[in-house]
Amino acid sequence: MGEIFRLKNKIQNYAWGSHSILGRMRGAPVPTEKPEAEVWVGAHSAAPSVATVDGADQQLDDLVAEQPGRFLRPDRNSDWFPFLFKILAIDAPLSIQVHPTDEQAIAGFEDEQARGIPLDAPHRNYKDRYSKPETVIALTDMRVLTGVRPAAQLKNLAQAFGAPWLAERAHLAPKELLTDIIRMPEHEAAQAVNQLVDTAQKLAQTPRKAAPTVVDAIELVNLVAHKYPGDPGLLVAFVMNLMHLAPGDSAFTPDGQVHAYVSGTAIELMNPSDNVMRAGLTPKHIDTEELIRVLGDSQDAPEIQRPTPDNAAVGEYTMWDERMSVTRIQVAPQETIDYVFEGTSAALVVGGKITIIAAGAEQEHNLGGTESVLHVGDPTPVIITGEGELYIAQYV
Repeated sequence: MGEIFRLKNKIQNYAWGSHSILGRMRGAPVPTEKPEAEVWVGAHSAAPSVATVDGADQQLDDLVAEQPGRFLRPDRNSDWFPFLFKILAIDAPLSIQVHPTDEQAIAGFEDEQARGIPLDAPHRNYKDRYSKPETVIALTDMRVLTGVRPAAQLKNLAQAFGAPWLAERAHLAPKELLTDIIRMPEHEAAQAVNQLVDTAQKLAQTPRKAAPTVVDAIELVNLVAHKYPGDPGLLVAFVMNLMHLAPGDSAFTPDGQVHAYVSGTAIELMNPSDNVMRAGLTPKHIDTEELIRVLGDSQDAPEIQRPTPDNAAVGEYTMWDERMSVTRIQVAPQETIDYVFEGTSAALVVGGKITIIAAGAEQEHNLGGTESVLHVGDPTPVIITGEGELYIAQYV
């Protein structure tokens, strides 16, 4: 039998967050005073969870540092906690961003350390030494920008919007196209943004039918222009694939892939990193040259995946690392689900009330929305009851 600990998780109050979604999920009064964007479950030093261990509350990053043998796998390659697990509540498009590879993260972190840039400095790019591949799982209908549209689609949009700045660049390879747009002179970018916004507003008022791609682009331009008026990042967003995820759909973002979440609520599993290079749609630090440096050559849209089995009480999502997975469990009233925690696992409730009982032990955890537990050590059979939905991130 392993050990199961209750966690208290921190909420990140980013500007793009919702004043209602996470509040309703945990049963708090809404609207909340501050926008609530993310719930973090993990040991990242920027917002570590607090675990109740041996009768006392302690930050998970400190526990892992002090007792790695207790909180991490015995066959581990390092003493870092293996993942960061989140709930995202998106009320405005997130920044257009790219994450580095392991090699880029290590080099960037060491360089900024050597230059004496404080870890909490607003202009710091590298907060840690890790890459940040990530998988998002939609809890509601969700829109995601990721990678670059095919050339034929770019040409069609350039024609539909009368956008010469795109027409003359549509043939470029993805990384070259993004680089060229990001480096566009300020006056030229401002003119292109204004033209795009004006055209989108006119097209939205035109009664004739437009192709679905054009309709999506019109909505995207109008949304971004409303949330981030005049931001040149709109030009980058315009050339990116716009994907619609239904509840239960998942999409993977590898290192080097340009992406931004537009709307919806989701679960996200990633490497335990906060390294983000931004290209726009944010009040945070933007370093376009560093983003260009870490951009990958391939910018294809990911395949949408569903849990296995789908439409079942218990379904599993595979991840980029074969040792990692996410399990979705939907608990109906009067239903009992048997489950076995393995390795380092975090169970996170996104709705309803869930009870987790360790089989053969007097250990019971009652969880509501945004609440979670951590499992470490040997496999532990549990019984799950109540009514609601939870997700379990696992590293074995």
